[in-house]
Amino acid sequence: MPARKLNTDFTEEVVKIRDQEFRLRELSIGEYDDLVKKASTEHTNAMTGEEEERTDNQLLLKLMVLKCVVDPKVSAADLSSMPMRVVLKLNQTVNRMHYGDEPSEEVKADGEEEDEKKGNA
Repeated sequence: MPARKLNTDFTEEVVKIRDQEFRLRELSIGEYDDLVKKASTEHTNAMTGEEEERTDNQLLLKLMVLKCVVDPKVSAADLSSMPMRVVLKLNQTVNRMHYGDEPSEEVKADGEEEDEKKGNA
């Protein structure tokens, strides 16, 4: 099997919502880890008495949106005053950028890219 060359460029996407363009960029794993830490708290499990970490996924997504939207820059106050469907579209975009499948391409020895699925030309 040929070696795969990984592209380490961060994905950027422009989304137009209600005549407003938003430019979003993919987070680094370090940025993501920092946001998970901010959205997590320690709790004692009542059954076992063990300490557990819980992540508030709604808070995590809001923090991710705030970090990902780079133009125009959006504050927490801006986000909380936006219409629900606008925020949902931003949420969908952030989720797809970070949790969706990475488009996969194989690079042949001569540098020619090939779709991973056989038979696609």
